[in-house]
Amino acid sequence: YTLSLHDALPICVPRVNKFIERPVEMAELERVLLPERQSCRQKRFVLHGLGGIGKTQLAVEFTSQHHRRFNAIFWLDGRSKDSLEQSIASCAGRIPDGQISESSRTYSASSNGDINMVVQEVLAWLAQEDNSQWLLIFDNVDRDYKPHKSGPEAYDVTDYFSGANHGSILITTRLAKLEQLGDSQQLGKVNEGQARAILQTRYKRKYGMFGHHCMDTGVKLIILLQT
Repeated sequence: YTLSLHDALPICVPRVNKFIERPVEMAELERVLLPERQSCRQKRFVLHGLGGIGKTQLAVEFTSQHHRRFNAIFWLDGRSKDSLEQSIASCAGRIPDGQISESSRTYSASSNGDINMVVQEVLAWLAQEDNSQWLLIFDNVDRDYKPHKSGPEAYDVTDYFSGANHGSILITTRLAKLEQLGDSQQLGKVNEGQARAILQTRYKRKYGMFGHHCMDTGVKLIILLQT
């Protein structure tokens, strides 16, 4: 039941016209996350760093390059507990007919039913022993979760790991503390050329309007924020 890249990546996933090359970090993602023939552990990778530095773009590029290595890819909006659970529930419709209940498969279209039940069915599907070569991307897990001290939209991301000893999980976050969940990489400091490319990609029209001076100031600011 291979899912196509088109199915795995919803329209809301950012696309970049010009990907900023990160060969060292990409090699680490490949080393940790790509499926192996014999593996009895869940592969986890936490990609953390400043907002806007390119974490999501790197995750998108990794998925684009290697989607054929996975049987299923689910891209999840980790900005809040609600957005995460809605993302998981929307993935239910991509699970093949007969492998979860029909009410859960049609939840994203009808929004009728118990979303908690749908989420649990999707996680149970991921936990099946013969369903091991999937990839979950938790994107923008930036709310700091503290038991009994967090707001209603913060959550413990490990509650959504399916409990299985297989599969691959990629988390993008600003929270360095999440690196304890698995292998991790702080998205490294960018050089001047990479900083310029980031600004050109994200703010092409704006900087085109205000000229090179504004671009140079933006580059210097990115470099400064990394120190």
